Amino acid sequence: MFLAAIAFAAKPVQPVALKSSQLEVTFDPLKGLPVEYRLSSNKATIRGGVSSEVTATIFRAELPGKPSRFTNFAIRPEVIRASKTRADFQFTVREKGTPMASFMLRYELSGAALLVSLEAVLEEAGFELLDVGLPELASVREEDGGAWLAHGDGGGTFSLLSKAKAGRLRANRFWGGVAATLPVVMIGTNRMLCVEEVLSYMDTTELTVDHRVAALGTVKTWRVNGSLSYDMNTGPNTPPIAGNSSTPNLMVGGRPLCRLDFSGDLDHNGTVDWLDGAKLVRARMPEIPTHYYDDKLLYMIRCDEPKFPEPRATFAESEKIVQRVASLTGGAPQAVYLWGWQHRGKDTGYPAVAEVNQRLGGFDGFVKLQQNARAMNATVSFSDNFDDAYQSSPAWDSNMIARRPDGELWESRNWTGENSYIIGLAKYMEGPGPERIRYTAERYKIRDTYLIDVLSYYTIRNDWDRDRPASGVKNLVDGRYKVLEEFKKRGLDVVSEELRYATLGKISVSDNGPAGEESPFGGEAIPLIATIYRKSAIWGMHGQAWKKQPELYSLFYNGHEFPWLPEEDWERQFASFYYGTLVPWYQVHHLNIESYLRDGDRTVIGLEGNSRIDLDWKSDRYSVTVSGVEVARDGDTFCPIGQDRIAFYARTAKQLSAPLPEGWDVTAVVARTLSADRTEAATVAVRDGRLIVNVQAERPVMVFRDASRVPR
Repeated sequence: MFLAAIAFAAKPVQPVALKSSQLEVTFDPLKGLPVEYRLSSNKATIRGGVSSEVTATIFRAELPGKPSRFTNFAIRPEVIRASKTRADFQFTVREKGTPMASFMLRYELSGAALLVSLEAVLEEAGFELLDVGLPELASVREEDGGAWLAHGDGGGTFSLLSKAKAGRLRANRFWGGVAATLPVVMIGTNRMLCVEEVLSYMDTTELTVDHRVAALGTVKTWRVNGSLSYDMNTGPNTPPIAGNSSTPNLMVGGRPLCRLDFSGDLDHNGTVDWLDGAKLVRARMPEIPTHYYDDKLLYMIRCDEPKFPEPRATFAESEKIVQRVASLTGGAPQAVYLWGWQHRGKDTGYPAVAEVNQRLGGFDGFVKLQQNARAMNATVSFSDNFDDAYQSSPAWDSNMIARRPDGELWESRNWTGENSYIIGLAKYMEGPGPERIRYTAERYKIRDTYLIDVLSYYTIRNDWDRDRPASGVKNLVDGRYKVLEEFKKRGLDVVSEELRYATLGKISVSDNGPAGEESPFGGEAIPLIATIYRKSAIWGMHGQAWKKQPELYSLFYNGHEFPWLPEEDWERQFASFYYGTLVPWYQVHHLNIESYLRDGDRTVIGLEGNSRIDLDWKSDRYSVTVSGVEVARDGDTFCPIGQDRIAFYARTAKQLSAPLPEGWDVTAVVARTLSADRTEAATVAVRDGRLIVNVQAERPVMVFRDASRVPR
């Protein structure tokens, strides 16, 4: 029950405070913003948004003789209702005394966490509320003692405030301030930290450094601003698309919400740092939806594109690739995704999927590939696309196409010799979408896994259709999530393109993910995303930088390459990837980070279970230790794969060794030298409880527990 209600007069009022057993939050009642957070455990404090005010953006509809307009107001609360752990600040936006919109900012304290939400929005006739700005909810100053900041863009960056550049998080070309991959930012001192997680998918994540002050906050988006210009991904050097007088300000939907967590030295290692904050956040991340991919070797086959004079890999040739991969890896379980399996190759024909590419071998050729691959421990699946549609498609329907802000059909880019159009997924899944999924599953009898390109890249895609408008959130919930649900009903788990916050707990694997980028604040790279998402998802790496040091980047950012085959010299490169990068990664990608040390060029990542990753960026050297046993070092791998085999691989010819696993019969052990076209017997010795193997350069040797484990 509320303890007080205050209607403001001209004179100041008493401060408002919330208190739990762990945290006390004090507010400025004249602004409706926190001014101080105090930990009960050590009495440490962090400032609130002491130099900012709440703002609101209001749209006024066109009136006779007066054009429509968008105005940003700095506003103050008019009524406060507060209890011990909750405070509601009521705001009314007025112009010359006339109310335009009202809303409530609610602060709810639980333990050492503060939830901040936008509630009870009321819009007067002719007016619309677009957003509410809270750009400074917490802040630290250089003189606060060891002040620092961290964010997740590019995988993660940490900066001491004393060395940080002035600036703010960069806007995304599609979503502005929305941090689609990891909406988490942190600030702290040597005694206390604050970590913000923006829980609403279209609210912005704010982090700034200005005049030696670092501040974090958010802008809560109630409607999509129809007056702005938007990058519609129409290609290089093309202008953004602006709205006009009839562009709707799309209602976002959902509850605008963020969470602030406060802590001292959470892990009791003597330091308050970004890792304490990351451990707070990771504890509430969803578990990965399936462990099907834990041991799977995932890769793509680029079968055909319209621009190819002939297919790069027919279904018969794809079968040979699957067979050669099986031979090279000792029968590793494969998940293979075919690109260009339909119509005239990659992307063509969508949204129709009834025609199998005849140049590849047609439907019968695919069925043969699918069936024969099973004997090689491989599942052959498709790469599909639910975002792009083509006018030449037999299933073309302009009513299913999203609209741009100016009301025109959303025409995108030329991917395949013909410009694509963007599907409005919410309306598509109300219409023909579910039937397409049913047909695909029943006609092609795909097993277990299915790749849908783009689906997780654009988790937010607005549709300015005047008759059936849909915000990015509506297209996410009623479109993208429904696609996932419909495939799941038919036993198919969807893999997609980019690691995104909005698909955690729904998509297990994304074939792209962060692999470093320069921060506007300077500072050093940290594995922030790798720490928070480690048990929630599997992802790849985008960009080019990682290719210079693939093992180090993979181990640091916890992503890995998703190979495209066939390429020139692919078998040698594939062996290097599989044995040099993927096999060690299998052992550590799911282990929580418990400690982190950066000393010059050296990074040591301590993992649970007495495991460790040791990287030297200057010398390009690394080692991986699992349960106290080293399994990889500097391009050499001597690593268990499951319970019944150990892989040995080196860049140069040498002798390698690994402990004889407990329970193995030394007289039954067999070894094979593997390549894509043949398997040869290899010699393995046992000395002092260790397996000893001589390997040739870039020729893996697999040691099996006994002959029954060797693939036929």
